Amino acid sequence: MQHDIIIACLAITVVSCWIGVIGAWRMRQPTQALHYLAMPTGLGALFLFIAVLLQTGWGETTAKTIVICIVFIITNSAGAHATARAIRTRQLGHWGPRKEDGVEFIPEDRQ
Repeated sequence: MQHDIIIACLAITVVSCWIGVIGAWRMRQPTQALHYLAMPTGLGALFLFIAVLLQTGWGETTAKTIVICIVFIITNSAGAHATARAIRTRQLGHWGPRKEDGVEFIPEDRQ
């Protein structure tokens, strides 16, 4: 029974990674593709942790897996933000909002 649960957890990890890859590949805009990075780093990392925990029990391997999963989850949002910022800077030549960008924003004097 435990072996079947481990296989199911690993299968969910692999499927979430493939959904992330296919979703990122199918999106037209690079910033849309960034949304699909959350599935492998969140859901995939969680089920990988569960599989390692069931296979090895609490120990050094599980502790390392916890650290790796936490790093994945934390760096995903920071990496996505930095990538989106780099994409915007490359497309527009600047980062800050300007009136000629066609994006609605609140000027600093109205805040």
